[in-house]
Formats: sequence, C-alpha cells, structure tokens
Amino acid sequence: MRKEAPVVKQLYRLNVEPRVVDQLTRLATRTGEPKTRIATRLFTDAVMGFKPPPKTSSAKTKASPPKA
Repeated sequence: MRKEAPVVKQLYRLNVEPRVVDQLTRLATRTGEPKTRIATRLFTDAVMGFKPPPKTSSAKTKASPPKA
C-alpha cells in the first residue's frame, strides 16, 4: 500500500489588484468552484512550475568601463 504525503496548508495573505479579484470571481461564478480552491490551485501551479533563470557568471554580469 502506498503512503500518501500529508497535506500541509499554509495560508498566505496576498495583496492583489482588484482586477485579479474580479477575474477570480468571474471564474468562480462560471465554474461553480469556490474562489479559494481556484486561487489555491493557480498559486500551486505557478509555484511548482516556476523555473529560475539560468545562473550567469559574475564576470558576465559586471559592466565594463566605457571605452574612450
């Protein structure tokens, strides 16, 4: 029998623009799904799918002095 990972829920108080709340409300109304569930799923998908940009060497990131 396979053990399932425990569900841990940490609530974040995010400040979002009113237009984001409006869009979330429209989605919830159209789908019949609670706003909290939609927001949690979208947030989880965004975080789990995030890939940081590749690291660059410090020599490439430093600006060279202008040539005269």
